[in-house]
Amino acid sequence: MILKKTYQLSTLGSITLISLLFNSLLFNSLPATALEIGDTISPEIARKLNIPEGKVAVVDFFASWCASCAQEIPDLKKYISTETSGKTLVMGVDVDKKLSDAISFQKKLSIDFPVYNDTEQKVIQHFNPIGMPALYYVKDNKIIGKRIGAIDEIGHKIKSDLKKLGVK
Repeated sequence: MILKKTYQLSTLGSITLISLLFNSLLFNSLPATALEIGDTISPEIARKLNIPEGKVAVVDFFASWCASCAQEIPDLKKYISTETSGKTLVMGVDVDKKLSDAISFQKKLSIDFPVYNDTEQKVIQHFNPIGMPALYYVKDNKIIGKRIGAIDEIGHKIKSDLKKLGVK
């Protein structure tokens, strides 16, 4: 596999690169294309995520084996506690194949936002991100934005992204 994008390395950069490579091995049987901005989520996946109509959902994909995911989640939780409005919903998709691993990881990080445990890998296969962590902005079952890979101070980036998307 040849990585065609240039990634700016931050304190999480090395972990992100390792996660990208690991994901390419882990999900190598997935379709070749990832969901992009403007794509529509299938009705089956929309039912699983249960995003209320008219709300913007910040959908964060993570797993217990993803070190950068574990580093980002506390900042995501801080963002949720200080910045979310009635127009925004933050939810996680834990892609661990073993439910016990998922639950243990979520307890370890005291995750208190809604999480869909994707043990059957249906949601991750549908979105097919090129790396982890992966964050998508979804409104009315359409992808309106996304960020792939570890990002320092993700809460600030989410706030900025939502502002650019017209969500206050």
